[in-house]
Amino acid sequence: MSPAPTYATMTFAAGIILLLSWAYVTTDNPRSNKLLIKSLWLFVLPGIAIWAVPDAAFRFPLSMWVLVLVEEGLKTFAATTERSRADRFWLITLFGIWELMLAKPMWGLATLETLNGWNGLQMAGLVAAGAVTVLMHTVTAAIYSFHFEKRLPAAFFVSCIVHIVFNESVDLFGVSLPNCLIQALVLLVLLVALWPRAYRHGSTEETNS
Repeated sequence: MSPAPTYATMTFAAGIILLLSWAYVTTDNPRSNKLLIKSLWLFVLPGIAIWAVPDAAFRFPLSMWVLVLVEEGLKTFAATTERSRADRFWLITLFGIWELMLAKPMWGLATLETLNGWNGLQMAGLVAAGAVTVLMHTVTAAIYSFHFEKRLPAAFFVSCIVHIVFNESVDLFGVSLPNCLIQALVLLVLLVALWPRAYRHGSTEETNS
């Protein structure tokens, strides 16, 4: 199998695993299925619409920043549809999972020539980069859900900064397993710092004021 289909298969499989993990973690949540279905029209359908836009439309300065604004805008709107902080978090984390499961494989298949000549280690680094992107979206989910839930413009602004810095770090340092490990460690530290104390102690009680 050539590199592009291999990458598409690996990222789709990784997305499936994360989606199943999400379903397992949220098994006790009575709204789990509703959150999953809601994510289809909140994230998947807009994502397909964006993907249908010709590449030429994104060939202008700071185009990737505009895409970040669109993605974070979708997450901001999603945050307004849930009152429970936990439900809001689990809903927004699906954005990253769908991106890994659907958008990344489509990118791989659409850029066949880009991946020609990539060896197994480089391919593993690229797949790992996609997985780390899910972690970045999880960090933004925590921002929307646990710290700025009543100040969504602030959550949008902070999440855009995290998202842009992450993207720029990928552009600056490239895609490799060591770089992915460093990014993952930084994001994990951020996620732990953002996680509410009530949830750290195993409580699922809402702490909204």
